Amino acid sequence: MTKRFAKLFLLVLLASGCGVVPERSSPARLHDLGPLSSPSYRVPAPWSSVRVTAPEWLKDDRIRYRLAYSDPTRVGVYTLDRWIAPPPDLLALRFSLSGDGGPFGIRIELQAFEHIFERPDLARGLIRFRASVYDLGSRKPLAERTFVLDRISPSPDAAGAVASLANLADDAIAGVRTWIDEMDLARETSLGAR
Repeated sequence: MTKRFAKLFLLVLLASGCGVVPERSSPARLHDLGPLSSPSYRVPAPWSSVRVTAPEWLKDDRIRYRLAYSDPTRVGVYTLDRWIAPPPDLLALRFSLSGDGGPFGIRIELQAFEHIFERPDLARGLIRFRASVYDLGSRKPLAERTFVLDRISPSPDAAGAVASLANLADDAIAGVRTWIDEMDLARETSLGAR
């Protein structure tokens, strides 16, 4: 009876598609923030040192989303798409490549880097961070500010998340550059050195 039961169990198991050998899953598609715009079109930023920190949950390569319309406290991840590196590393590289060797250092505390669905067919990227700027020579802190940037995604899926977050990374750089320019920190730093 036991032998017959074992054969029957094996037959049911195989018929249901649960084989002994696991199916090969397709590899995840890897994404970065894309190429920088042509140097002739971008204004160099006045920093030469960048450091980006983040909480533990942002230190992996998963692309996160949130269904704000139905389950706003649950954070999901896209399973077939990943960042090529954790978001803090991608953002640090992007900020570093945008610097012109100027007199400032930038510290970024990344707080959010996610795709938020307002409804099933409408999503937006969101980046929230605290930026601190300091004088490289004296290490003196000069200013800090929190930035909250969002942008409607071109599509409500992983590709839309990547596109909107990549654009927001560039918006973050432009925002920090404009903030520094508006405060005229370069002038204040040179006056303080006299």
